[in-house]
Amino acid sequence: MEEYYLMWLSRVEGVGIKRIRMLLDHFQRAEAVWYATKEQLLSIKGIPEKTIDAIISARDEKQLDFWIEELEEKEIQFYSFLHPTYPSLLKEIYSPPVGIYVKGMLPDDNLDKVSVIGARRCSRYGAGLAYRTGKDLGKANLVVVSGMAKGIDTMAHKGAIDGGGQTIAVLGCGVDICYPSENREIMETISSNGCLISEYPPGTEPSPHHFPNRNRIISGLSKVLVVVEAGKKSGTLITVDLALESGRSVFAFPGNVTSALSEGTNSLIKQGCYPITESNDILFELGITYNETERQSFSNQIASKLSLEEKEIYEQIFDKEPVLAETICRKLHKNIQEVQYILSLLEIAGYVRKVPQAGYIREG
Repeated sequence: MEEYYLMWLSRVEGVGIKRIRMLLDHFQRAEAVWYATKEQLLSIKGIPEKTIDAIISARDEKQLDFWIEELEEKEIQFYSFLHPTYPSLLKEIYSPPVGIYVKGMLPDDNLDKVSVIGARRCSRYGAGLAYRTGKDLGKANLVVVSGMAKGIDTMAHKGAIDGGGQTIAVLGCGVDICYPSENREIMETISSNGCLISEYPPGTEPSPHHFPNRNRIISGLSKVLVVVEAGKKSGTLITVDLALESGRSVFAFPGNVTSALSEGTNSLIKQGCYPITESNDILFELGITYNETERQSFSNQIASKLSLEEKEIYEQIFDKEPVLAETICRKLHKNIQEVQYILSLLEIAGYVRKVPQAGYIREG
C-alpha cells in the first residue's frame, strides 16, 4: 500500500521529488504524510504553506481507490523511485520521476539499454539506419529505448522487435493513450516485447511541455544515446544535452552534408560526439561482441516464428553465400512460383535479403 501512497503524493500539484524526499526524510513513509496534521507538516522547513494545503486537500480516499482500480483494470504498474524495480540508471539523473507507470514488462535492470532517437520527418536513409540499428541491438540482447514518435523512433522500435529483442517506449502522455494515433499496432507490440513507460498518470493526454520531460527519461534509462538523424534545431538535441549532463555516451551517425536532416548529427560530431557507421561501434563501447552463438540463437528464434513451408525454404538460405531460387526449387522439388512467393514473404519480413544477380542470403 505504501507504493499507492507514493503515487498519491506524486499526483499532488506542486510537490516535486525534492519536496517528497524532504517529507520522507521527516516522516519515513508516504502513508504517514497522508495522516500528518497541518502542524506536523508546517514543522518541515523548505515546504511552503501553499504546498502543505495542497497535500491536505488531496487526501481523498475515494479518489485514491479509483486510481488503484484503474491501474488494475488497465494492467498498469506503478513503481516509485523507492521501489526495487525502478530502473537504477534513472535514479542517477537530475530530478528523476517520483514514479513511473509501466504497461507491459519492464526489462531486467541488468540488461544494457541503448536509446535510439532522431527526426520525426526522417529520410529513407535515416529510417533504414534506425531500423537496422534497432535490429542489431535486439539480436545482441540489448534493450532499445525510444519515444514511439513517428520516423526514427518508430523504426528503432520495429527493428528491436524484429531482432528478437526488447524495447521500451517512453511516452509524453499516459501509457493508455496512443500518440501518434497511427502507432496503435506498434504500441501493442511494444507492450508485449518490453513496455511502455510514462511519468504521467493514465488518461493524461499528450501536451507540448510533456515531451522535454519525457526526453530526460529516454536519456536517463540508457548508458548510450544514439542519434540517427536530426535537423539543426531538432528537439532531439535537447535529449542529447540531457544525456551529456547525466554522463552518458552520445553517438551520432554522420549524414549527407547537403541534407538539412543531417545538420544536427554532423554538428554533434564536430562538437566531439562519437561518429559511428555501424552497430558494432555501439557494442564495442559496451564491451559486447556479437558472436556466432548469438547469431545462431537469433536464427532459431526466427525459425520458431515461421510456418512449415517458410521454415523449409528459410533453412536453405545461409548467412554469407547467396542461394538462387532455382537452386531451392531443385533441392526441395518445388515449383518456382511457390518458392518465389515464400521468398518474397521472408524478404518483406526482413528475414532474408535479395542480392542482385546472385540470389538470397539471410538478413542479419
